[in-house]
Amino acid sequence: MQHLRPLWIAFLLLCAATAAAGPGRTPEQALVAADTARMEAMVAGDFAALERVLGDDLSYGHSTGQVQGKHDFLEDLRSGARRYRAMTAVETSARAYGCAGVVTGTTSVEVEAKGRPLALTLRYTATYARQHGRWVLVAYQSARLPDAATPR
Repeated sequence: MQHLRPLWIAFLLLCAATAAAGPGRTPEQALVAADTARMEAMVAGDFAALERVLGDDLSYGHSTGQVQGKHDFLEDLRSGARRYRAMTAVETSARAYGCAGVVTGTTSVEVEAKGRPLALTLRYTATYARQHGRWVLVAYQSARLPDAATPR
């Protein structure tokens, strides 16, 4: 195991070096920006942007309990089975861990699912991985808050 220690240290240093957020931004600010870009692309139906921000091995857990991979999630959006009309972040926080990052928050969502409009307030956790110089969403899970609930 001792012979693996230099490799492990090199890997951690590489992750730290590639997690640079860009000029004037912390990794946490870059994570929030990536999460905001994801929501904006979902509302705009910008599939090219979604292809870039969603990881190939994505696990997207909806508040209904349905879990989709990237292909199925994008197919639902392309077909119109699910249309995001508005997404507004109410509160968001981010933590970076080298090549990984976690964004948690509350968002107000207006979505049309199978032709039925819904207005939801969701508490969510979005897990990002640093790949090819950018943050990509690899796991997402949300829970619906009761209508009377207000974020703290």
